[in-house]
Amino acid sequence: MRQEVDLTECVQLSNPKTQEFEIVRTSLLPGLLKCLQSNKAENVPQKLFEVSDTVVKDNTTDTGAKNIRKIAALVIDTASNFEVIHGLLDLLMMKCGADFAAREYQLVEDPEDVRFFPMRGFAVLLNGAKIGSVGVLHPEVLGNFELKYPVSALELDFDALFSHFKSRN
Repeated sequence: MRQEVDLTECVQLSNPKTQEFEIVRTSLLPGLLKCLQSNKAENVPQKLFEVSDTVVKDNTTDTGAKNIRKIAALVIDTASNFEVIHGLLDLLMMKCGADFAAREYQLVEDPEDVRFFPMRGFAVLLNGAKIGSVGVLHPEVLGNFELKYPVSALELDFDALFSHFKSRN
C-alpha cells in the first residue's frame, strides 16, 4: 500500500497462526485488493465493498485497543472511473443527511496519502473532521497486487457517518 507499518497504531497478536495474521488490520482496502487479485481473470468492471471492523490501539480501554467500523469500496475498470466511486460517496453522504452545498462534507486534496495517485487522492471531511479517504490508487499499489487496470477506492469511518445520521433524526 506504499505505507510503512505504524506499530504505534497497530495491534499485534502475541501468538499468530501465520505471519500474515500477526497484525490486526487497520484498513479494509488491502483485503479488497487481495480479492481483486484473486479474481483478476474475471471481466472488468468489478465492484467490491465491505463493511467491517478494524482495530487500533487505545490506552483508554481495558483491552488497550478499540474496534472502528469502516466501509470500503473499490472499482476496477479499463479507466479509473473515479466518478463511480465519487458517486457512491455522494450517495452515502446524502443518505446520512450530509449536505454538500452547506459544506457539511467536502473533499480536500491529501498529498500525504501515498496510497493514491498524486493529485487524485482526497481526504473526506464531515463537519471539518477527517472521516476517510477516496481516490485513484497509485500504480505501484496496483503492481504490488498484480492488477493491470486502474482502481478507484473509498474508505470511510462508518461510525462517524452513523453518528451524523442519528444527529439528523
